[in-house]
Amino acid sequence: MKVLVARLLVVLLFMAGSACTTEAKKEIDPRDKFVGEWKSADTNAETHTYIKRTGDTFYIHEGQQDLVAAYDEATKSLVIDNGVKKVPVHYLPATDQIMVTGGSRDAKFSRVK
Repeated sequence: MKVLVARLLVVLLFMAGSACTTEAKKEIDPRDKFVGEWKSADTNAETHTYIKRTGDTFYIHEGQQDLVAAYDEATKSLVIDNGVKKVPVHYLPATDQIMVTGGSRDAKFSRVK
């Protein structure tokens, strides 16, 4: 009887352990990495940039400026279309920064924690 109870206990422990490890890991949506408060990594500017998301549309607020961007699945980046040109915003996973490419120079922004 004791052997049967011990085996049953081992089986139950094994099942409980495997149930915990087989749960689907929640994958982070790459679009969510852009959302948050950002500050310039290149300058000492006091102005912070705020990015909010609704679906594939992103609302960017910086100082007195409000911009709208769309997520581009092909490049995994945001694209700001200001009517004159399209400005890409890339997420840099190695440094948890975003990089805005506009004109002849790039600007990096760090996440405000």
